[in-house]
Amino acid sequence: MSDVILAGIRLKSQSEAEFKAAMDECRALCDACGLQVVGEIVQNSNSVDLKTAFRSGKIEELAALVKQTNAEEVVFYNSLRIQTANRISEACGDIEVIDRTALILHIFSLRAKSRQAKLQTEMARLQYDLPRVLSDHDEGGHERGGAVTNRGGGEMRSEVIARKYQAKITALKEELALIENRRGQDERRRSKTLLKRAALVGYTNAGKSSLMNAMLRRSGEPGSEVYEEDMLFATLDTSVRKCREGNQEYLLYDTVGFVSDLPHTLVEAFKSTLDAARDADLLIHVIDVSDPDWEKKQEITMDTLREIGADHIPMLRVFNKIDLVSEKKYAGIGISCLTGEGLEELSKTLIEMLYPEQKAVTCMLPYDKMAMFDAYRKFVKIHIVEQKEEGMLIEVSGPQKYVEPFRAYSVSEKEG
Repeated sequence: MSDVILAGIRLKSQSEAEFKAAMDECRALCDACGLQVVGEIVQNSNSVDLKTAFRSGKIEELAALVKQTNAEEVVFYNSLRIQTANRISEACGDIEVIDRTALILHIFSLRAKSRQAKLQTEMARLQYDLPRVLSDHDEGGHERGGAVTNRGGGEMRSEVIARKYQAKITALKEELALIENRRGQDERRRSKTLLKRAALVGYTNAGKSSLMNAMLRRSGEPGSEVYEEDMLFATLDTSVRKCREGNQEYLLYDTVGFVSDLPHTLVEAFKSTLDAARDADLLIHVIDVSDPDWEKKQEITMDTLREIGADHIPMLRVFNKIDLVSEKKYAGIGISCLTGEGLEELSKTLIEMLYPEQKAVTCMLPYDKMAMFDAYRKFVKIHIVEQKEEGMLIEVSGPQKYVEPFRAYSVSEKEG
């Protein structure tokens, strides 16, 4: 575990409470990355100095703190240009200096397990590094000079770098497209089951994976539990499991957690991973009610959902960790994945929202269509009224989506 100094600049636009919460989260990100914070240094300022971020006096203080603690790295909460990071590094004895975005990218590279997540993380890092590397190398030099047979052939070193990066990014996009195509085929197979889909969304470490495992235990499927840990970005890959409440089944998706100021390159790279949220019939917004900043983090989640185009999907807000709070300061379903409190109410409400419309249809089903009888009987109630020469007269009742295929043979229909 490397020792690091956590540094930050509190701008006048930030309240003291907001800045403290941001620094605490950055400290948690360091912990998730295997970095031990051995010192912290902050400065109040109207702006971030373009040359060294901190003012000269504070830079000297930072250099002294690095020497005192033998820190191996400085992590800045604020975004840094590559030239700025280099100058800070020189002032502190040539140690590594990174900002919060680079820290998050590193966490993602550590956590990525599936091929898709690894490719998406690599592409996000390339997109993040490209403008920084170009800025560092754009010195007016040329990679090759012109000659008699190649007049005007000089090429900027930055142009060569940009072309190499773009080629890598293009190759990654092509490989991701193939993976997403296979994933689309898997999703189409799942859609044929006619099961509704619910996706767990929310701020990182709110308890989404814990809730999925709690719902799986309720469904009698403990062996299919997903990985969970009390850590920011413990999991990146989307997991899907079949859950049951009574006679109703549904697919439950666990998605990557959100975070404030999520780097745009990561949002873009992980849009395909977040397809589970965009394609869901219902979003379950998991909120850690024991977090004093839960209201702000709820807004951040909503902003991210708007950015990926999933804010129009029906949502059920679930307040987790109610066992850690003394009074109810929220409006919605409260649960505890640890004690199991509220899970029954959540499960029943979820089913009511996923399968709200009940219809009853009386139809004459031809004998050559009896395969429908077997295919749908686990999703709807079928009562045989009479067997006739032309087919079987049956009454079908259940969720509208499952009743719909029988309408072609209906003789009457009514709301359930």
